[in-house]
Amino acid sequence: MTIALETRAPNAQVVLPQPEPGLTPEQIIQRAVDLRPLLRADQAETEERGAYSPEMHERFKQAGFYRILQPKMFGGYEFDLTVFSKVMVEIARGCPGTGWCLTLASGHVLNVAALFSQPAQAKIFGSDGHFAAPARGIPQGVAKPVEGGWLIDGVWDYCSGVPYSTHALVSVRMEGGADGGPPQIGAAIVPRADWEMLDNWGDFIGMRASGSNSIRIKNAFIADEFLARQNVFDMKIGDLPGYKVHGNPLYAGRMFGFFQTEITSIMVGLGYAAVDEFENIIVAKQNSPVPAGPNASLDDYHRAHGLAMGRLEAAAQALDGGARSYEAYCRRGVQDVRLYTESDDMLIQAGLQQAARLAFEAVDLLYCAAGTSISAKNGTRMQRYFRDVSMARTNPGLQYERSAARISVNSLSDRGVIKRPARA
Repeated sequence: MTIALETRAPNAQVVLPQPEPGLTPEQIIQRAVDLRPLLRADQAETEERGAYSPEMHERFKQAGFYRILQPKMFGGYEFDLTVFSKVMVEIARGCPGTGWCLTLASGHVLNVAALFSQPAQAKIFGSDGHFAAPARGIPQGVAKPVEGGWLIDGVWDYCSGVPYSTHALVSVRMEGGADGGPPQIGAAIVPRADWEMLDNWGDFIGMRASGSNSIRIKNAFIADEFLARQNVFDMKIGDLPGYKVHGNPLYAGRMFGFFQTEITSIMVGLGYAAVDEFENIIVAKQNSPVPAGPNASLDDYHRAHGLAMGRLEAAAQALDGGARSYEAYCRRGVQDVRLYTESDDMLIQAGLQQAARLAFEAVDLLYCAAGTSISAKNGTRMQRYFRDVSMARTNPGLQYERSAARISVNSLSDRGVIKRPARA
C-alpha cells in the first residue's frame, strides 16, 4: 500500500515529530482490526454513554488514529484517504456508533490542513500535535468583526465526534460585508476552551454512541487567521493554502467527496458488523436441536448471508474507488483548478452514496432473515445495527435521491447540455 499523494514541496519543514516514525498503513489498519473484540463487547455501554469511553479514546490516541490524515509537518502520518477509510471501516465494524464518533473527530484535520495558513496551523496543532474536531458546514452562527479578529456566536447541532475534540470547525455568516450583498460564509476554528458541549445527545433511535452533541459558542474571540474565507460546501480550491504549505494535493480538495468518504466508510463497517453477527446466528441455528420453522431453513439463512456478502463486497470496492478518485481529482486540481469542478466532486459523492445504499440493503436483508426474536428484541446486536442504519439514513449525505437532481443539473450545465439555472 502506498501513500499516493506524496508530492512534498521543497520548502516543507517538519515542525513536530511523529509519535511513531516508520508506522506503516498495514500496521495502523491491523490495530483497528485488533480492537474489534473490545469495541464489540462495549457496544451497550458505549450506546448508553453516548460516546466511546475515555479509555478507548486513549487507545485510539496511542494507535495513531487521530493522526492518519494529519500533515507530517505537524506530527501526523499523512497517509492517503484509502488508509483512513480502511481504519474507519474496521472501527465501525466493531461498533458503528464509535466509528461515527471517531471518524468525524479525526477526519477533519484534513480540512484544517487545507483551509488555514502555516502560522495558524502551527498554533492549532500546538506543542504535541494532538487534534480532533467536529465540522459543521451549515452556518448556524455568526462572526462579528472586531479589532484583530472576530467574535463567534451561535449554536451548532449534530457536531459528531465532539466529546473528545480539541477544537470545533464551524461555518459562520460573516457580518460587516458589502451593503446589500449576500452574507459571506466562512469557516472558523475554535478551541475547546471557548465552546460548551451541550448534554443533548442520545434520545434518538440509533447512532446513540456517535457523540453528536450540539455546541454553544458565546461571543468567543478568535484571531483573524483562524477564520477562512471559504464556504466548505462551495470551495474555491485555487485559494486554499494547504498544498502550498504541505506540498500534498490531498490538502487542496473540495469537500463533498471527502465528507462522503467519511460517512460511507462507517456504513460499510456497519454492514460488515451485521454480517459478523449473522454468522453467529447461522452457527447457533446449525447447532440448535430445534429444527427451523415451516417457513425457514438453513438455506434461507445462507442465501441472505451470501446476498449480503456480495453487496458489501461491491460497497467496499466502490468505497475504495471513490477515495482514490477523490485523490486523483485533488492532483488534477493542483495542476489546473478547471480540471476539478463542483460536478466532479458531486459525482464522487454520488458513487459513494450508492456504496452506502448497498450497505443499507445488506443490513436490511440480514435483519429480516434473522427473525423477530433475534432482530427485534431489545439488547440484541442485530437490532442495534438496524437502528443505527435507520438513524444514519436520515443524514443528508446519505439521502441520495435528494441530491440526485442537483447532480444532474450541475453535470449537464457544466457540459453545456443545458443552460445553468440561476442560483436562488
